[in-house]
Amino acid sequence: MSRKVNITVIGYPKILSQCREIAEEYLDTANFLYYHYRVDSGNVRYMDASPDHPLADRAGNFSDISHDIIVVGIVTAKRMTMLDKSKIIPFRAGQKAIINAFLKAKQIADRVAFISPVEEKHSPGFYEDITGLDIDIYYAKTLHDYRYLCARAKQEGHSVVVSGSYTFQIAREYGLKPVFLFSDEDIFHDAIARALETFRYNQSLEEKMSQLEIISQKSVDCIVFINRVSHITFTNNVTEQKLGLKARDIVGKHVSEVFEFLDSTLLENTEDSEIIATLSGEQVLVILNPVFVGGQTVGTVLFVKKTLDIAALDTRVRQKTRHKGFQARYRFKDILGSSKAIQECRQKALKYADFDAPVLIYGKTGTGKELFAQSIHNASKRRHFPFVAINCATLPAELMESELFGYVKGAFTGARSRGKQGLVDQAHLGSLFLDEVDSLPISLQAKLLRLLQEKEFIRVGGSEVIPVDIRVIAACNRRQTPGGIADRGGDQTLLRQDLFYRLSVLYLALPDLAQRQGDILLLFLHFLEQFDAALTTAMIGMTDRIDSVLNRLPFTGNLRELQSIATRFACLYDEKKGTDAGYIEHLLTSCSNTGPEENEMIRPEKGLDTVFTRPGLSLADSMALAERQILQSSIDRHQGSVQSMAEQLGIGRTTLWRKLKDHGIS
Repeated sequence: MSRKVNITVIGYPKILSQCREIAEEYLDTANFLYYHYRVDSGNVRYMDASPDHPLADRAGNFSDISHDIIVVGIVTAKRMTMLDKSKIIPFRAGQKAIINAFLKAKQIADRVAFISPVEEKHSPGFYEDITGLDIDIYYAKTLHDYRYLCARAKQEGHSVVVSGSYTFQIAREYGLKPVFLFSDEDIFHDAIARALETFRYNQSLEEKMSQLEIISQKSVDCIVFINRVSHITFTNNVTEQKLGLKARDIVGKHVSEVFEFLDSTLLENTEDSEIIATLSGEQVLVILNPVFVGGQTVGTVLFVKKTLDIAALDTRVRQKTRHKGFQARYRFKDILGSSKAIQECRQKALKYADFDAPVLIYGKTGTGKELFAQSIHNASKRRHFPFVAINCATLPAELMESELFGYVKGAFTGARSRGKQGLVDQAHLGSLFLDEVDSLPISLQAKLLRLLQEKEFIRVGGSEVIPVDIRVIAACNRRQTPGGIADRGGDQTLLRQDLFYRLSVLYLALPDLAQRQGDILLLFLHFLEQFDAALTTAMIGMTDRIDSVLNRLPFTGNLRELQSIATRFACLYDEKKGTDAGYIEHLLTSCSNTGPEENEMIRPEKGLDTVFTRPGLSLADSMALAERQILQSSIDRHQGSVQSMAEQLGIGRTTLWRKLKDHGIS
């Protein structure tokens, strides 16, 4: 270290005196200033300085000092908003200090009150088991709370209070016996050690500032520095290589002469921002980062990337880190609704999460099967491990086996030279979610059954038996029955009976949206808020009208259909028409695919999918409408099962997926 670190300590007299004793051991590496925090003024008063402190003569004015590091209590730091947060080291009472304080309190009483800042969370049961005390914890958000909580503790029968130095004084005023939390010397050793480490870190950052030019020149991004008057002062070599902008031609120019799409408003922004623009005929992403010195904006750094380069990089990253992205995002709190049907499902699924048996989730398309699967995983003991999901209807049978179980070197023509790890392997210790599990071919179902029974598998082309610890969560949108018969028209199920029994140890049937009385409006407003929060607020007074329209709909697409309606509503809403009841009802009806415009274009007849087109449509457009209607009818008829749809339409699943994508049907 080139010089001693100047450490400033802010607190109350009791804590300052103890800190001063410990600081004597660190005078070879640090100087210390001590300030008493005054609650009445919300400011500090200079108390003392360590010997030979170079700034002691200026310490009377706190704001005149350049403080390297400030050691202060959490609540006091929050009150002193002028403090530089990057330089703050809070006092922390570890478990040892807390236990020691409780043991001292036990010598006085068997029941104590523990008053703590709300930022420090504690488990009373943990300390009660160790000390044998009866402990009540009170959390304070502000300094004013400590006085109120002391009074409350006394009112609730406490005679002993464990807390910091500020509470130490207040407790006595209320006739309580205070036990000082910060009596353990380790607290001050820890705070000073962290202060020294933070200073070293900050120094290291300053040293690295000298390397900025080298780093910028080696960056893969185009970097442009702009000064406070919007003139270009620096650009790296990449800017010339990728954008054709030479430093000698653009340095010194106003930024708008080079980047015409940048105006003064963007450059005056005090927060990071980004825009998509066109430069020399190519689309670019421009990220603007304002530069601050002493709280004032002194310029801007531009990072310019070609969107084609971003897309290429994204592809490479996804290929390299695919196996690291197996995470479940949703939890039970994300499952909205208060209807009896959804509450019962949520409660049952929550109980299932505590067990490790397979789960089979049945629900029609759009009922939230994966939402429940992810929630079960995140509430289980496997939540810290991968959640690997695959739709069994998305890949041909010949590829599905290698995708699930992986393959060994040379397993088949085109196989990777080093083989491939399968999804089952990547789900080790976590959960494997198989959506549309009844779409798996019979031969693969047998291998899945072995996986469930023996907790082991064999890679394609291999002979080694590989043990694995996973939980299987499966889903289907056709109701499976123990007798092997589907409940719709006597169609044979595609799920083996023995596999059904293994998967349905824990069975969960999700309700259709039509069965969730009272949830439809709530969910609509939730989807609407995701798209346009301001519009949601504007619709609060129209909830009865909206609810009336929505409750007339069958919702064959369930939540997915409702989300689409909400999105269309937000896109088509005209602010000029406001919240006129008639307009809102008409727009919502139109967005629900029941308006006259949609019925005029496509009108299916009973027993026959007939497409009526508007006058003036070409043959190609008419055929496209016909194909879309046939696909939509097939989805409704087969409840979204790709396997059944492909068989009925007489086309391959890959072709079917392509056509669904072309028509924007999900």
